[in-house]
Amino acid sequence: MECFVAVTAQRHFGRAAAELGISVSAVTKRIQRLEADLGVPLIERDSGGFMGLTAAGQRFVQVAPELLRAVQTARFAAAGEPDTTLRLAVPAGVGVVAPLLPAALASLELALRHTHPGVAVESVPTPFPRLKPELLSCAVDLVLTFGASAEPQVQSTRLSQIYRVGLVSGNHPLARRRTVPVEEFARLPMLLNPELPDDYMLPFVLADVRPLTKATLVPIDASNTAHVAQRILLGREVTVVPVALTANLPPELKRIGLTGVPPTYYYTHHRRDDLRPELRTAIELMADFTDSISRAALALDR
Repeated sequence: MECFVAVTAQRHFGRAAAELGISVSAVTKRIQRLEADLGVPLIERDSGGFMGLTAAGQRFVQVAPELLRAVQTARFAAAGEPDTTLRLAVPAGVGVVAPLLPAALASLELALRHTHPGVAVESVPTPFPRLKPELLSCAVDLVLTFGASAEPQVQSTRLSQIYRVGLVSGNHPLARRRTVPVEEFARLPMLLNPELPDDYMLPFVLADVRPLTKATLVPIDASNTAHVAQRILLGREVTVVPVALTANLPPELKRIGLTGVPPTYYYTHHRRDDLRPELRTAIELMADFTDSISRAALALDR
């Protein structure tokens, strides 16, 4: 199961083997054994290796990380080792959550435990306005977000690049095009959640592409996911999201690649006075973690 989680997160047998410290052959054999035990294939393969997940694999990846975490927690308890949990706040209320997020988190935890046995990682969905307060109050240890913090008590670390994409209705005139110049997309009426701080919203209303004074922004309560989807499905407005949030889109919604988008990045925030070595290791691993979510979403469309 560790091998399956690692391959799913990395979308690659070789990278998963390197993460686990074993050979590619061992990874392959262990996944074949898991598939034999379950009685169904989980991973689609070709001569080059990983192609994607089967339907059964997409279902199993939702439960595998929790099963694995339960087994590992029991092992640590039996061995009498300390079991420290790092609480990672991830933004909530931003639409479709990437279905591969649990596998990516479990892969992060596996890599972390190579150097810090007994350390677990728990994701805590947190509304955007509460991210900084929860961190400063010590309710969480790390925040995964989209920009640097100006708060003196918070240390920001830049991670991997955010791949921003457009989201439109399947009936939208752009739906037949795989890519669109970002300047053209920026001229469309675009959904805006006025409740979110500018630091979080500006990349997703393309404020770095054209002045906001030239944008057509439509305020909406983005915490109501059904309302957001309904507005997009009507074809009147569009939105911009990280590609990581577009895995397994329903056919009524289409993801549009945006060419010429300026780079923007994921960040972690942690308390400046929190110097725990396991926290530093987790931050160092977060770049691969965020990149794996993006790669997973892109691979699901291939």
